[in-house]
Amino acid sequence: MRKKILSATIILLIASLQLTHAQTPLFGRDSTVTGTQTFALIMGISKYQHVRPLSFADKDAEMFRDYLKSPGGGSVKDGNIYCLLNEQASSINFWTKGFQWLKSKKLQKGDKLFIYLAGHGDAIDEDQFFFLSYDCNPQGDKNNYLVAGTIQLFNLKKKIADETGKGVEVVFVMDACRTNELPGGQEGQSFLNSAVSEAKAGEIIMLAAAAGEESLEDASIGNGHGLFTWYLVNGLTGVADSITTPDNQVTLEEIQKYVSKNVPAVAQQQFRRKQDPFFCCNEQSDKVISKVNTSYLQQWLNDQKKSKRGPGNSFEGVMTYRQRRNINADTSLIESYNLFNRAISSNRISGNNSAEYYFQQMSKRFPGTPYTLDAKSSLAVEFISAAQKKVDRFLACGDNLSAKEKQENYQAAIKLQQAIELVREDDPLYAQSLMNRVYFLKASGDFGPNGTNGNTSDAFSNAFAALRIDRNGAYIHARLAQLHLQNNNLDSAYYYADKATKIAPKWPCAFTILAQIKKQQQQKNPDNSNTKKPKLPGKNSIGFTIGGGLAHDVPVFVRDANSPFLGVTGNNNPAFDLGIIYQAGVGGMVDIRPTVQVVFDGGDLVYERPPTSGVQFETIKLENISVNAYVPLIFRLSKNRIAPFVMLGPGFNFILSQDKNSRTNIPVKRGVVLGDLGLGVDIGIKKAGIILSPEIKYTRGLTNQYRDGGTIYTNALSSLKKQGFTFHLYIRKK
Repeated sequence: MRKKILSATIILLIASLQLTHAQTPLFGRDSTVTGTQTFALIMGISKYQHVRPLSFADKDAEMFRDYLKSPGGGSVKDGNIYCLLNEQASSINFWTKGFQWLKSKKLQKGDKLFIYLAGHGDAIDEDQFFFLSYDCNPQGDKNNYLVAGTIQLFNLKKKIADETGKGVEVVFVMDACRTNELPGGQEGQSFLNSAVSEAKAGEIIMLAAAAGEESLEDASIGNGHGLFTWYLVNGLTGVADSITTPDNQVTLEEIQKYVSKNVPAVAQQQFRRKQDPFFCCNEQSDKVISKVNTSYLQQWLNDQKKSKRGPGNSFEGVMTYRQRRNINADTSLIESYNLFNRAISSNRISGNNSAEYYFQQMSKRFPGTPYTLDAKSSLAVEFISAAQKKVDRFLACGDNLSAKEKQENYQAAIKLQQAIELVREDDPLYAQSLMNRVYFLKASGDFGPNGTNGNTSDAFSNAFAALRIDRNGAYIHARLAQLHLQNNNLDSAYYYADKATKIAPKWPCAFTILAQIKKQQQQKNPDNSNTKKPKLPGKNSIGFTIGGGLAHDVPVFVRDANSPFLGVTGNNNPAFDLGIIYQAGVGGMVDIRPTVQVVFDGGDLVYERPPTSGVQFETIKLENISVNAYVPLIFRLSKNRIAPFVMLGPGFNFILSQDKNSRTNIPVKRGVVLGDLGLGVDIGIKKAGIILSPEIKYTRGLTNQYRDGGTIYTNALSSLKKQGFTFHLYIRKK
């Protein structure tokens, strides 16, 4: 019996020693603490993988973390702080592990949550703004942020709103407007601050700088810190308490006054720069942000000049002895957890004896434990990271893929779908944001499951599915260009590549793909006839038109005591016309199309006499030869080779000749104004070098062609206007 106990003890000891090299399980809320608690999610990045580095953002994050752990910051326990620095500060870790950690803490009404971000920030426009994670690689163009590994602050603000809705007090601190050298430039900074500064109920916002300003950092500030964070922590520790009446607590108003007084002054005096921090919100000005520990404050003031903190990395990767001592876990669970982590370390993610295999075993045998939850988020991180690397390769112009690599992209997309299901329950917004990458990777080529050749149409379907999610994704348009190029459809390939360059004008890969397409066009057409983007339908072209239909005159009868008629109606007669056109662009999707036609038309006017008159109905034919001149506007609904359009505009009808019978009985004005409304479609025929435009048109006289001729027929009328429905075919050069 003693041998068995000794053996079990040895196994547990070995397991706990092994655990020191593993990731920390997701332990829940500390149940030994009654009442409200304080939590913090902290991220600081100085060392970036692809973007220009910063000097002290990681030290700022460490200083803010150390302040919270200090007596002046409330002595927040290590287990209530999640800190990601430098290499660990990827968007994947933040969303997947960070928020799963936060979920495990089960924040309650009255709890306080600090979210602190220090690093680079940028924006695409006023609706899309980002904190740049360690591995962010936009390849020089801001339009790639959505797929380049960033923290979309719009989604973060939604997460904050979820917490404040539960009654959690959230303090959001961002020291992230540090440079205008990023793709978003000065405009991006303005968008970033204005968007982030919109606060929800229960949320307190502290930003390092106003819109359009940089956040300063320097070695001379607190032995190496950002100007804003240095004075923020200094004030929260207790220095700001002297701004109003000292009472050993710092309100939002006090910290705002302290920081807003010192930061702009030092920025101007020492650096000749402008920096105005932003605080929100005024209705919470008397809110107590920090309670001052007088002894710690004195120690802080005595030691701050000597304080030096190295870059460090406080990512929770090692459990303390106290944590290990309090573990009450099954030996086999700990063994599986360690096997899982060793598989992660050895890059055995899928297959036999892989991380995925051990996670599945843990999920079946030990669902919901802190170890299983950590394995779940870690596996999701690996799947997402693998997919992101393949996306990054494309953004870096490294997408000349072999059949095997296309297959690997497809498999990466399948694993990314698995990751989405793993994180969906914890963070549905983040899960949804990954779907465009799933479809994008599946569109790498005509490869389906297990690497079998599929129909190329599947690749197109996936590409268009990605486009429905991110309509302005330059990377998706570039992929579509490649797929069309693969199918030797050079015109369509040119269209999508050209669009990619316009969406992301600083992304070199779009121009590389466009150059490849131009080269193939040149090889196929040495005369260079197809090296330019095909002309859109209706641009500066001349041609002719032919048409036919039905026309009639619409009479308005006047009953007169002396009139022999009881009424008059108009009947349709065939109409025929031919003419010339000139179509020219006005701007955008609008063209103008002056048209001159020779028209052969007419109509029958049927006069009704009393039954006693012998002949009850008398028909007068109106047969004319005239010239019509139109100046319609063409509103195109597409830029494609097959482009529907709407036609609307005025016209003028001038009668050249009228048959003798109608001229004698019903003389009309020689000129009237017409209005035209039509629907048609421009169809470009490449080989013939022409554009065909079938059109259905309705014509209505806007002015009266009636002219009193002093006959019994004209005396019975008060108005006579033209009307017709015709079909036209326009033929013109491109």
